[in-house]
Amino acid sequence: MSSVARLLEIAAEVCGRSGAGLAGLGDDELLETMAAYEAIGRAVSAQQVRCAGEVGVRSRTELGDEGLSRSQNFTTPVALVAKVTGASARACKARLELGRKLRGSVLLGGGEGPAPFPVVARGLDEGVLGVEAAASIVGRCTELADLGCSADVVATAEQTLVDETIACRLSADETAKLAIHLREVLDPDGAEPRDEVLQMQRSLTITQSADGMYRGKFALTPEQGGVWFSSIRAMQSPRVTRPRFVDGDEYVTADGRTQAQKNADTVTELIARAAAADDMPRINGATTVNVHMTLDDLEKGRGVGWIDGIDQPVPASTVAQLRCSSPVAATLFGDKGEILYHGKAKRLFTAAQNRALAARDGGCVWPSCDRPPSFCETHHANEWVSDDHPPGRTDIDNGVLLCHFHHSHLHKSPWRLTMQGGVPHLIPPRWVDTEQKPIPTTRRRTIHRPAA
Repeated sequence: MSSVARLLEIAAEVCGRSGAGLAGLGDDELLETMAAYEAIGRAVSAQQVRCAGEVGVRSRTELGDEGLSRSQNFTTPVALVAKVTGASARACKARLELGRKLRGSVLLGGGEGPAPFPVVARGLDEGVLGVEAAASIVGRCTELADLGCSADVVATAEQTLVDETIACRLSADETAKLAIHLREVLDPDGAEPRDEVLQMQRSLTITQSADGMYRGKFALTPEQGGVWFSSIRAMQSPRVTRPRFVDGDEYVTADGRTQAQKNADTVTELIARAAAADDMPRINGATTVNVHMTLDDLEKGRGVGWIDGIDQPVPASTVAQLRCSSPVAATLFGDKGEILYHGKAKRLFTAAQNRALAARDGGCVWPSCDRPPSFCETHHANEWVSDDHPPGRTDIDNGVLLCHFHHSHLHKSPWRLTMQGGVPHLIPPRWVDTEQKPIPTTRRRTIHRPAA
């Protein structure tokens, strides 16, 4: 039986094993089975890299049309490997790159020179080193060689990284981190020139799409990434920000946002907080966001608002939410386009008022939400333009703390908030409670409750 036929037979045997039988395995046996399949995978991955490297050598540029890839009517070896394997171009490129680095250079006589990374190659062939870890080791050792480190230093680094990975059973991610650390130890001056390159590559581009969404891409330096991610993690920490929900509580709105949506909301909240800082630049005494809306639409909660510099309108619910807590200058227009009113700062709650609300509410007042006061926005229980609350009145007895998620939900849902006896009460929609009985909702612990 040929080697190819034997490999196909092994593949058929492995494929014939159904994953359905895994449910009957004990915990230890399941983990042992997974480790065994991983060993098989490492052996296969190593040979995939070896084969790709050989294809790359046989397709090298100097061979011209006689090269393997061009002779098979493929412009690049990546395209040939992708067609044969069905893998992505990205995966095939990585295999070719690692395979090329592991293979000795082609000598004038056509033979193969000594392997540049023999320890990594041996670990791959023996199945004790994964491809991802091997790629990290080879990549960092190549950097050391390019920086002028001696062959002995590079060889020592290679041996150390392979030994540590195998002996300590490091994951590929852990090996990558160790490789970076070792590179810095051996080349302490290398960080400066690398940082100069990274600084030149930093960027942030944002454009508006036809559907009104703003899309973009960014590249952050390590320190900028640290600022972004530490801030995002802090605001999303389960210790202080995650709403907890009680099973069977019909008055709870679950947070169904994806992680990407939470990230977008968190960064927006960070920018909004910075915009509200006292030392931020102002235009006409307000932040650089101006919302235009007709007075009739604002009073009736219909129509749309227009933000300066933004082509797409926002719904009335968004305008109402912004006017609750954001330092937005809202310009109101009459039917003929005349300016009737230009928003004033008294609409916003002061810092002292917000401290009082924090003491009263203890955080977001929505049932079972545990976001603290520092992560909440102030909502006018009676709308700022309602008959019960004329424009300009911003009083503690009309303010309620809500997190951004529940604040947005309240403005777009049939739920309502009122103040009764100085305590916020939620009024559910009829489909939740036909009697729409107000639900007292506050986290204040010093409220006097009558004895039963």
